[in-house]
Amino acid sequence: MLFKSDLEDRVEKLLKKGLKKKEIAAKLKDIDEDGELEFYLKNMSYPSDRIRYQFVNLSLFIILLFITIKKLYFALSFGQLSIIMLLAMVVPTVNIYLLREIMRYRRTGYLFCMVLSALSLINAENRAFPEIILVPAMVFLSGFLYAKLFWVYKRDKLE
Repeated sequence: MLFKSDLEDRVEKLLKKGLKKKEIAAKLKDIDEDGELEFYLKNMSYPSDRIRYQFVNLSLFIILLFITIKKLYFALSFGQLSIIMLLAMVVPTVNIYLLREIMRYRRTGYLFCMVLSALSLINAENRAFPEIILVPAMVFLSGFLYAKLFWVYKRDKLE
């Protein structure tokens, strides 16, 4: 049995070699005991697409990094450990996870970023400048990247 990271690394290496997701599924189906192979194949983008959309991805990363730093600064400005500070740390913590997933070009990162960014507009502090401009930009960019990197390959069914 392979560890999750081993299977993920194998899929990543085979994608870099230029194999299609269907070919990778056929090649690694024997070692996939838990059904995790399909998750990794659906969650990873092709390396050629990563190069094509790297500037859009970097723009999304920079916007999210700016908002994360701003929220982290706010959370740490309380000066003492309290329940309010811990609650204020939730958003930067989730954003750090999203930053990691976006830099790895993972489907879950774009999907969560799009949904959570849209939902963040409910909060009044995100409807002030500069968030009123940056948050819709994040929704658009993450939705655009999700569509371009993953919807296009619906014809690449893994069944």
